[in-house]
Formats: sequence, structure tokens, C-alpha cells
Amino acid sequence: MNGYNPGTMGRGRTMAELPRLVAVETTSRCNAKCVFCPNSALRRDRHAMAGELFEKIVEECGEFPLRAIEPFLQGEPFCDPEIVPRLEHIRRRLPRARLRLYTNGYAMGPKHVDALAGLGVDHLYVSLNTLDEGKYRQAMGLELGRTLANLDYLTDPRRRGRVARRITFRMTRLGDTSLAEQDRFLAYCRARGVRPFIVGLFNYKGDVCSTLPVPRYGCEHVHRLDILATGRVALCCMDQDGEYGWGDAREQSVLDLFRHPTARRYREMHTSGRRRSIEPCGACNNFWPGFRGMGIARALRTGLEYGAYRLACRPIGRKAPAGPSGETLAELRGRCEAAVGTAERTRAHAQDRG
Repeated sequence: MNGYNPGTMGRGRTMAELPRLVAVETTSRCNAKCVFCPNSALRRDRHAMAGELFEKIVEECGEFPLRAIEPFLQGEPFCDPEIVPRLEHIRRRLPRARLRLYTNGYAMGPKHVDALAGLGVDHLYVSLNTLDEGKYRQAMGLELGRTLANLDYLTDPRRRGRVARRITFRMTRLGDTSLAEQDRFLAYCRARGVRPFIVGLFNYKGDVCSTLPVPRYGCEHVHRLDILATGRVALCCMDQDGEYGWGDAREQSVLDLFRHPTARRYREMHTSGRRRSIEPCGACNNFWPGFRGMGIARALRTGLEYGAYRLACRPIGRKAPAGPSGETLAELRGRCEAAVGTAERTRAHAQDRG
């Protein structure tokens, strides 16, 4: 797998000691200002990952059987001028790992779509969120017409299957997303032969307001490795500034970072059912369950708790607006702008001190 030598894996190592996914932030820059994403309020500088560091990470991912790799974290991949060569490098060096790519589609014009054709992307996710022009502009700070033109080109039957083995368009369901708006999105996806995915709002460990509660069961994100553009490791994709991270990929290997004592501590807390007892997980409503490293009894309990959460909260799929308790798009935009101002002041203060 991936070019690794099974004889070098060592005795007694299990899949639980290997990351199920490595996410590499090739850039922290983004062309959107989404109200449901903390990128607009990052307290760290925005830049692309150095080529040498990127290649080091990819090479180290070839030393073990990696299931999936995502060249994405907090930025927009197509804001990285080297994204296509980086994707080609991943596919060349990690031919068996699933290659997944996330984008808002705004900068993924025909030139980029053509470059992706035949490259070997396994799953392409596009964060579309709404087909209402005014709401799109308010939610994402972009113009819908350009994105839709790009998606029309992408989903043309003559090229759709060559760009990625699977394509998913995503809608983040906000507090005032109507059923009619969701139905329009579903029909749009069906007409273009792509998979629709509607999901509730994640709260990014409390930094974004969401009505979805914090689950009791363990989260799958502790079984992945997230590397920021600087090389610094973040706890997961919800730890946008790496505040809870550990180690640096410039100085340590991918496997050493995944097996870091801090990383192991988080995994142990989640697999033993103590997610709510460790920061920041006790305030984060990410609801995807993790089963790795669990005994049968704990895994069964986690499955039952996840099923109960799905039934009670309906975090996925078509759902009526939350009503008075749900935060409107305008309110989210206000929170986002306030957070951006706070982040800018934080960065300015750090530069003055430096």
C-alpha cells in the first residue's frame, strides 16, 4: 500500500495507531467569508505551505497504509497556485490512498476543472450552501453566478466522471434555511448527477453559534492528523488556529506526530466515553462518531448513542428551520464580522509586540 514496506511496520502495531486520514493545509487563504466557517476570523497569518514541507509530509505518508489524504483544512485549495501540481504529486506518491478535495467552487473555473480530469481525485466536495443569490452573497461573500457557471462546466456529462469518481455538493443548513430552499438544492443536484448532502451547523468548539447539542459519544476526528500550512499540528479541523495542537511536521514525522502523548490522550478520552471531560471537545458539537480502538461493548454503545442523536437532532438531511431558537443568516453575519474584527486586532497586537 502507498509504497510502504510491511516489514518496517514493527510488531504489535494496530490500525488504531495509524491515522485514518491526513489533512494537509496547502494554503490558509480563502476567497470566501462564510458565516459558518472560522476562516474569516483566523488569528494566524494566511499563507501557502512550503513545497519542501508538503513533499516531506507526502513521503512520510507513504511509510504506512494511509486510507485517505485531503489537501485542505482551513483555506480554499484553488487559492493555492500550486494545487494542481500538489494533487499530481499526491497521486503519484500515494496511488492507493483516497484523494479527497474540498472547495467552494468559486475559483474552480474551466481551466482547473480540465486539469483535474483524469488526475485521480476520488471524491470532490463542493460547498454550495444555497441557490438564492442574495443569501449566497450574505452567507459566503461571493457572487453565485460565477460559481454556478463553474459547476455547470464541471457537471457536463462529457467530463463529470473524469474529474472525480464521486462528486458531492454540500449545503450547510442554517437556522433560517427553508424547506423550499433545501428542495431546490436537492433538485439542482439531481439534475446534474451529483450527490447532495445537507448538514447542520458545526459550532467549531463553540466559536460558531449552533443549536445542535454536544454529543456524549467519542468523535472520529481524534483518529486523523491535521497539519496547518506552517507545519504545526492542530487537534482537528475544528481547531482552526491550532490552539490545542502539538508538534511540528517540519521537525517530526507524520507517525510520531500522530502518536504524540497529547494525541494519544485525546484518543483515550474519546474511546473511553469521556469526550465531554476534555477541552475543547466538551464544547464541540461535531457529531461524527469514532469507533477505532474501542472494545465491542463500547462500540455498540457508541453506535446506539449516535443513532439516538441522529433521531433526536436530525443533523443530516432535509429539516424544517429551527424557528425562534435558530440563529438567522443576518445574525450569523453579524457574529462573523465581530469575530473578524477581534481577530484583526489580535494579529495587529501580536505584530506590535513582535
